[in-house]
Amino acid sequence: MTSCPAPVKPFLYLSWAVMLLSIVPTVTKYVFQQSDIDPVGIACARVGIGFLFLLVAALVRDRRGLAALSLRDVCLLTILGWLGVGSYVIAAWGIQHTRVTHYILIYSLLSPLTSLFSMMLGKSRFTSLKVMGLVLSVIGCLCAVSRNGFDLSVEFGFGDGLILLFTLMMATHIVLSVGIVKRFGALVAHTVMFGSSAVMLVVEDLLSAAPLHVQASLPIGCAMTFIGIATASVFLLRSLALQTLTPATVAVCHNLVPVTAILFAHLYLGESIGVGTFVGGAAILAGVEMVRRSEAP
Repeated sequence: MTSCPAPVKPFLYLSWAVMLLSIVPTVTKYVFQQSDIDPVGIACARVGIGFLFLLVAALVRDRRGLAALSLRDVCLLTILGWLGVGSYVIAAWGIQHTRVTHYILIYSLLSPLTSLFSMMLGKSRFTSLKVMGLVLSVIGCLCAVSRNGFDLSVEFGFGDGLILLFTLMMATHIVLSVGIVKRFGALVAHTVMFGSSAVMLVVEDLLSAAPLHVQASLPIGCAMTFIGIATASVFLLRSLALQTLTPATVAVCHNLVPVTAILFAHLYLGESIGVGTFVGGAAILAGVEMVRRSEAP
């Protein structure tokens, strides 16, 4: 069997990431609708399952890399993990209080926000096209969460605010993780980040008023397992792509995520697709494309 050409591999990684990112929000919302699990519980299970998946892969593929980590390395990866992986409790809390459509459109700001933070840290050059793309994406997001696509009555609730915070944390994580992940390797780095975040979430869950309650339901169990493996896979695939592509180029994989995720939410959750969704979504994608073009050599 012939292997894929090296230039093609990063885009294959992004394609898989797009598919998984498109399905996970709908499955997460399904779990909330069909069970009494709370956001901390679903984040704990999500990250824990993802950690087990990555740990097995790391022990098989890069056991020496894990053994070579120093205490300082583990602490550095732990902080980075709490910023990115640990923020999934905020995402779960947000998606419980908003629609999948709102979630995915707000999360689509990841690409321009990543580019903005990259410019602020001096990792990429400042251009007017990037700024225009960011502004257009924000306007599109506001339009998408309005009552319709042509007024300023924005339905930006508590859950939407949490998703925006989650997106900001994830954008920061992507920018800061580029050099670190290259240094330790994607598999080793994310194994530690998921492991430390899983410990943090377990402690948080034990200290909460309502510790994790696991329902004996096969569909819920399968859904939770999928969410955990898919989450770990997205981080790993994105990091593999980052070894070749720039942060803004990797983040542009979200171009197709809103389209497919909204379709899944409509088909399986019955969420409506209004005028604001089309108008705002188109503006977001146009803004993201402007950011992508500004990164082109």
